[in-house]
Amino acid sequence: MHLVYYDEVKYEFGKQEAHWFGGVVISSKDIASVEEKLNQLAKDVFGTALLSVDTEFHAKDIFHGKKNFKGKPIDERLEILEKLIAISAEPEVNSIYARVRPEPVTFINTSQDCEEFTFMCFVERVDSFLKSEKSVGMLIGDYDEPNIGPSVANLSKFREEGTSRLLGREIKQLVDTVHFAKSHHSRLIQLADVDLYCRQFLHGDNTSTHRSKLEKIIKGFSAKRFPKRYKDYPSK
Repeated sequence: MHLVYYDEVKYEFGKQEAHWFGGVVISSKDIASVEEKLNQLAKDVFGTALLSVDTEFHAKDIFHGKKNFKGKPIDERLEILEKLIAISAEPEVNSIYARVRPEPVTFINTSQDCEEFTFMCFVERVDSFLKSEKSVGMLIGDYDEPNIGPSVANLSKFREEGTSRLLGREIKQLVDTVHFAKSHHSRLIQLADVDLYCRQFLHGDNTSTHRSKLEKIIKGFSAKRFPKRYKDYPSK
C-alpha cells in the first residue's frame, strides 16, 4: 500500500504558464521514518514537532520570508528549504507530477478544462507507478474546498470509465476516494508542497540573486529527485 500526498499549482495567465498537480508517493512501511525526519526538522526550526499553523512548512512562505518565517534571514530560510529538499530526495520518497500548458492546446477552453485534464494526467502517472510496484494507493490532497468535489468526482469517473483523450487508460491501482487534510495537519502534505514548488520554481525567471541560489540548491538534488513518473504537455 502506498499513500500519495499531492498539491496543485494553478495556471494564471501572465503569471503561471502551466497548471500542475504533483507530489510524493510513499510506501506505508516508510511513512513513519519520513515523517520522523520532518518532525525532527520541525523541532530544530520551531522548537516543537506539534502540528499547527505555527509550525507549518510552506515552501513559498519560507522562500519569501512570510508568516512563520517572517524576519528570518534569507540564508537561514534557504538552509531550511535545502533540508526539506534533501528529505524529498530520500530513496523511499517517489515524486510524480503532471504539468499542462493550456494555451497551445486547442481542446482546453477553460481553466476548469485545464485543471481536469492535468489531474487526469497526474492520476494516470500515479496509477502507472503503483502498477509497476504491484501495489495499490490512496490520494491525499491539500484541503482546498472549491476543488474537493471536482477531484472526488473526477477520480470516481476515471476509476469507473477510464481516462479520456490521448490513449485513455484504465485506473485500477488507486482505491477508495480522494482524501483531504489541511496542510498544517500533515507533514507529508507539506513535503508534497515543497516538492511541487521546487519543480515549478525551475520554470520561472531565476536571474535574481536569491532565486538563483535556490535554483542551484534544487538542481543539486536533481538526480536524486528525478520523478518516477511525469507528464509535460505539450512536450515542447
